[in-house]
Amino acid sequence: MTGLEAGNLLLVKSIEHVLGREVLISPEMNSAMNLWDKLYRNQAPWKSEDVKSMNLAAAIANELACQATLDFQSSVTGSRRAECLNKQVYQDVMFDIRRCVEHACASGGLVFKPYLDQRRLAVEYVPVERFFPLKTDSRGRVVSAVFAERLKRDGKYFTRLEEHTLDSRGVTVRNLAFSGGGFLGLGKEISLSDVPEWGDLAASVTIEGAVKPLFSYFKLPMANTIDPRSPLGVSVYSRCVELIREADKQFSRLLWEYEGGELAVDASVDALLLENGDMKMPALNRRLFRALDVDAGGSDLYSVFAPPLRDRSYLDGLNELLIRIEDLCGLARGTLSNINNNARTATELKLLRQRSYATVADIQKSLQVALEQLVDGLDMIASVFSLLPAGQYEVIFDFDDSIMTDREKQFTEREQLVQQGILNRWELRSWYLGETEEQAKKNLPNLGKEEEEDDLSLEHRR
Repeated sequence: MTGLEAGNLLLVKSIEHVLGREVLISPEMNSAMNLWDKLYRNQAPWKSEDVKSMNLAAAIANELACQATLDFQSSVTGSRRAECLNKQVYQDVMFDIRRCVEHACASGGLVFKPYLDQRRLAVEYVPVERFFPLKTDSRGRVVSAVFAERLKRDGKYFTRLEEHTLDSRGVTVRNLAFSGGGFLGLGKEISLSDVPEWGDLAASVTIEGAVKPLFSYFKLPMANTIDPRSPLGVSVYSRCVELIREADKQFSRLLWEYEGGELAVDASVDALLLENGDMKMPALNRRLFRALDVDAGGSDLYSVFAPPLRDRSYLDGLNELLIRIEDLCGLARGTLSNINNNARTATELKLLRQRSYATVADIQKSLQVALEQLVDGLDMIASVFSLLPAGQYEVIFDFDDSIMTDREKQFTEREQLVQQGILNRWELRSWYLGETEEQAKKNLPNLGKEEEEDDLSLEHRR
C-alpha cells in the first residue's frame, strides 16, 4: 500500500468533486497536519546543514503515549460473545495500543475501523491522512466520513474511497475505485473488480437500524486552536511548533560552540616530522595539530588554541525553551528540561507531575470512549453477519495512576485495608494482577470456607 501525504489538499478537492459533498478539512488544518507529520518524522522544514534537530516532536508524542498506556489493561467481558470479541480481536488492539496512541498524539487522532477479513473480525488503524470527515452530530463528533486507500502497480496509482454515511436508515458503506490521477489526485472511476485486492468488496452495504458509525475516531482532547470549527483533533505539540524550531536552533548553536571550541595546537612546520617529503603528525589525534608557516626562529614552535566554552549560557537558554515547550504540551517540568539544579522534596515532585497527570488523564478518557465505540462497531458487524453467539458485553478499563502514586505504596495501602477488614483479598489480587472478580477468587490460594464466609460477611456489612 502506498501512503497518502498528510495535508493533501488536492485529494480533498477531488473527493468533494466525486461525492458532491463537503469534506470538513480546512486549508489551515491541511497545512498544520502536514507540518505535524514532518516534525514527527524528523523532517522539519528548518532542518539544514546548520540547524540540527533534537527530534522533540517524536519525543513528546512518545512520552505522553507511554504515560497514558503505562500498565493499561482492558478487556471485554460478560458473555460468550464478549469472550470471543475479547480473544479474537480486542486483545490484538491492546497489544498495539501504545503505538496507536503515539501516532494519535503526533497527528491529533487515529481511527479504529472494524472490518471483516475472510469471515473474521479485524481492526484497521487509519491515520488522519486517510480520514476525511463529512458530517458531525450536535456534539461535534464525526458520524460520516470517507477513508482512502491507495495502491501502486506498474507505476500507476489506484485509489479506493470507502464512504461511511449515518442517517435515519442506519449506516451505509459505499466503495468506489479510481485509476490514475498521479500521486495526489484520484483519476477516473473504475470497477472494483479491476483491482484484485478489491474485487470481493461490495459496492454498497447498509446496516439498517444502526444509530452509531461503524468506525471509532480517537480524537486528542486538546482544543483546536488552528481551526476551532474543525471536528479533527490537534497534535500534542501543535501549540509549540515555533518553540521547537527555536530549541533546534539553540541546540545547533550549542553543538557549534563545542565544535568551534575544540582544543587545537598551531605548530610550525619545523616542529613536525617529515617522512618521504610529507609532514607527519605526532602520534596523537590528527585533529589536534594544525601546521602553520610561522617564524621558526622564534622561541615558541607550538601555540595552543583553547578558547573558553560558553556552553553554560547555551544550555541555560535551551533549558528555558524546553520548559516553555513542556508547559504548552501539558508535560510536567523536568520531562524534557533539567530541574535537578535544586533539591526537590517528594511533595514538590508530585506537584510538578500534576500537569502531566491532568494531560494523560484527559487522553485516557478520550481513548476509553474510542475503544468502547470500537467494540460497538465490532458487535454490529458480528450481528449482521451472524459471526458470534448472542450475548451482552461490557468493556472494562484499568488505567494505572502511578504517574502520581507509587505502585508499591498503593499495594501497601490496600494490603492494610485487607488486614483491617475493609477490603477483600480477592479485590487486592484483582487490582494488582488485572484479573476479573471470578478469576481472582478462583486463583486466590488457600481461600477456604472460613475465608469465603469472611468475604461474604464483609460484603454484607457494606
